[in-house]
Amino acid sequence: MKKMLFSAVAFAVVAVSAVAVAPTTSEAIPAFARQTGAACLACHFQSFPTLNAFGRSFKQGAFTDMGEQALVEDDDLSLPVVVNFSLVLRPQFSSTRVSGSPTPALNTTTKASAVTADQVVLFGARIGEHSGAFIEYDSTFANYQQINSWDFDGFKGGVSIFNTGFGETAGMEVASTYGQHGGLMGGKAVSAVNSTNVHSGGITLFAANDLVTASVALVTPDAGPGGGGNLGGGARANWKFAPSVRVFANPEVGGFELGIGGLFTSGDVYDDAVATLVNSMKRWAIDAQAQGEVGGMELGVYADYMSAKKSDLTKVNVFNSSTTSDRTGYSIRANIKPLHNWIFQAGYGQLDGAVVNAAKVKQWQVAVEYEFYQNFVIALIHNNSKVDLGATTATTTLDIEALM
Repeated sequence: MKKMLFSAVAFAVVAVSAVAVAPTTSEAIPAFARQTGAACLACHFQSFPTLNAFGRSFKQGAFTDMGEQALVEDDDLSLPVVVNFSLVLRPQFSSTRVSGSPTPALNTTTKASAVTADQVVLFGARIGEHSGAFIEYDSTFANYQQINSWDFDGFKGGVSIFNTGFGETAGMEVASTYGQHGGLMGGKAVSAVNSTNVHSGGITLFAANDLVTASVALVTPDAGPGGGGNLGGGARANWKFAPSVRVFANPEVGGFELGIGGLFTSGDVYDDAVATLVNSMKRWAIDAQAQGEVGGMELGVYADYMSAKKSDLTKVNVFNSSTTSDRTGYSIRANIKPLHNWIFQAGYGQLDGAVVNAAKVKQWQVAVEYEFYQNFVIALIHNNSKVDLGATTATTTLDIEALM
């Protein structure tokens, strides 16, 4: 293990040293930066994808804000002159060691590389005066969010249609603990909510202002693009929606952006593969975050608690297939940015009833990220997951991500 970590650290130090003298820039080039003319960090706290107040407002407004980019306008028409998109370049190298398994043959070390790990094109653009979309396309619509928003007296409200692996709140999710905006250095991996997410699609009604974002969604699960009910790119044989409620408040206190939220999902749905088989979606969660500066350093702290009801003999809860115990979990992690280009992260999470014998799964993570540009970062990430009375899986990953 020490040799593996030393090799990975040495690789990262050499890579960083080779370009550390290169200047950084505030001019970002991904899709939304092109549309708005704003830097990536105008919307993101510390680094992509965590959101700050401006980023939350931009999403609540259906991604429609414009900068100097020209529009094609006419009656009932307001389109950017170009389709804004970004290519994801993400080489990734990892080493995974399994130890402590009761089956000796499973105690192995595996090394892998992927160039690139994400074969994705990101589309993000205004559709019209009140409508916009964010799409991740990997030959299927792996993540599809089409948002429509209108300004009312003191708040924004609208409707979102979505299909994503980020969970049932993705129709209008603005927090950064789990889901779409919790992915900084893979930190959401320790989140209890993220660990129990299922690929979901549906429709969300939302209302939001500077203080609170509230939504009610009708959601249905799916195995993912190309699988089961095929929400990811085709017709579904049958559907039945479960209601889901999400509230997230984000007051500013003492210079910190605080956040506290709740999630409640409970209802029956059809199985993603068998059109007539009725399952259920039942879980609730609370989450909290704080983002601000301490001693001139940017600090972000994120935590959540989740509970998924056990399945019964006639319906499987897609968040918890166990029929003997509820599935609960919690997590906490912190990111600190002591210098302009460096971010350090540490987190811990635990799931109870996460495996068949209802044993605990304990996981922790440490990571460091160096930012060449706002749209080009390199991260060294170490994840450790241990099953009580079972195996420990330790993975060290060198992740290089550029958006162009």
